[in-house]
Amino acid sequence: MRFDITHSDELEPIDIAPGITARRFPPGPDGATVLQVDFSAGARWPTTDVHELTEIIVVQSGDFHDGTHVHPAGTYIYGHPGSAHHPQSTTGCRLLVILPDGEPQAA
Repeated sequence: MRFDITHSDELEPIDIAPGITARRFPPGPDGATVLQVDFSAGARWPTTDVHELTEIIVVQSGDFHDGTHVHPAGTYIYGHPGSAHHPQSTTGCRLLVILPDGEPQAA
């Protein structure tokens, strides 16, 4: 049995919004996208984030606010296709984000 191992520190950070960075793990054979997303304290996604595909979030540290509820570290969030939220964090947080069907294709 073979394991592919990557540490997030080896990945180039991608600035995706002010105070929000992501690190993209190498894709697996199933096509899933896996990201580590860091929010600085007070950072917020610029718009409501509507999901065309399934999104799974695990709050690894800090408090993640979805625009309605605050989710502490250890929270598992399953976003069904068509779900929407306004990601932000007052304290800062780290998320593991899994897009099992990969990223939506640009129109």
